[in-house]
Amino acid sequence: MTSVEQSPLRSLLADDVRPNRLREVAWLNEYLRSGAPAGEPILLSLGETWSQTPPQLLSALRNAPQDSHGYQLSMYGLPLLRRLVKEYVADTQRLPGNSSWEVAVSWTGTRSAMRDFASDLPRGTVLAVAPAWDYAGVFEPLGFTSGYVPFDPAEHGGPTSDEVLAAADAIDDLAMVVINAQHNPTGANWAPSLVTALVDLALRRGCAILIDDAYFGMCPGPATSAVEILLDRLGGRPSPVPWLGVRSLGKQFRCNGWALGAVIAEPGPLDDLVNEVRPQHTFNYAIHLQWAMAQWLADRVEVAAYLEAQRTETALKRAALLSWLPPSTLDRTIAGPAAPYVLYPVPSGLTTEEYQRRAVLECGVVLSDAWPLARASGGDATGYVRLYLGPTLATLVNARDRLSDNGLWPT
Repeated sequence: MTSVEQSPLRSLLADDVRPNRLREVAWLNEYLRSGAPAGEPILLSLGETWSQTPPQLLSALRNAPQDSHGYQLSMYGLPLLRRLVKEYVADTQRLPGNSSWEVAVSWTGTRSAMRDFASDLPRGTVLAVAPAWDYAGVFEPLGFTSGYVPFDPAEHGGPTSDEVLAAADAIDDLAMVVINAQHNPTGANWAPSLVTALVDLALRRGCAILIDDAYFGMCPGPATSAVEILLDRLGGRPSPVPWLGVRSLGKQFRCNGWALGAVIAEPGPLDDLVNEVRPQHTFNYAIHLQWAMAQWLADRVEVAAYLEAQRTETALKRAALLSWLPPSTLDRTIAGPAAPYVLYPVPSGLTTEEYQRRAVLECGVVLSDAWPLARASGGDATGYVRLYLGPTLATLVNARDRLSDNGLWPT
């Protein structure tokens, strides 16, 4: 069996309470209790490795000043980091140098920023493209309902503008349009025409716009910039609808647990968001993490080199995995390239849940449904599983061999 690095999962799960209510974690604990017969568990369901953070970023964290371990004063984030993030976002996402937008640092993850943005919006239906990230888990507890542009595996580049409009026409109470241009989980880098259609739809219907750029920095080639397109459509005028853009730094730089990202909006609404809404549930903290991120982000040459290396490595692993699939499955496989995932169809005769369960209990390989959820839910099974390409190639080979040995790798 191919060697694999020691899994951190044991230490993260070893407790005398139930860690969470996810079915995958229940299966994982059952596998560990059985003695992990196939070897250390391999987690390919989340976009997480707990490692591979840039050494320079970790070095900066070790050198954080002694006075960086208390509260901050600015709810916009550490001023040094905020200014650098604004420059970085402006350059990479090609935003105009005017006063129509502003940036804050999110140190509690972009999920909480989305929730805060929606907290004062009129309730109605949130429209996203299926399969989607867990927007329902953010917005439904606030009283919103979820609507989707249907999933079609044949459309590797995302839906057409006509399909978006048809889905929207069926919704009378459209409250928000979600734009995830580097689409999780399919990895499609949506064409500017599709993003423009979504922006125009929201402006025409008078509903809010959420731009989720979680994987913008990981997209090879020119990444479609949804914020650029929105600002271009507004032409420097105040927006007639509320809008928010979020961008993850943790996914780019392998430090998800730092929960750092950018929050982009018009200056007035952003001020209300960070200084009125966010203090209702969080203080301003994590100076040490933000200081370290600022030191790292200041070296734009090194940052660009790191991201290019990550994109190249992911492309090589994606190509390797695709080479392992038989033609009958390969024809129906979805493989990016704008997000580090591959979606392949579950073998015939098995439901998605049955396949996932057997993969964990028999192989110690944890996969997610193509519709990943960060909460206990039956989800909306698509017949596809999502496999994360972040671990080493040796780990992916090990996972493939375990699945193959137990008759679970596509043939």
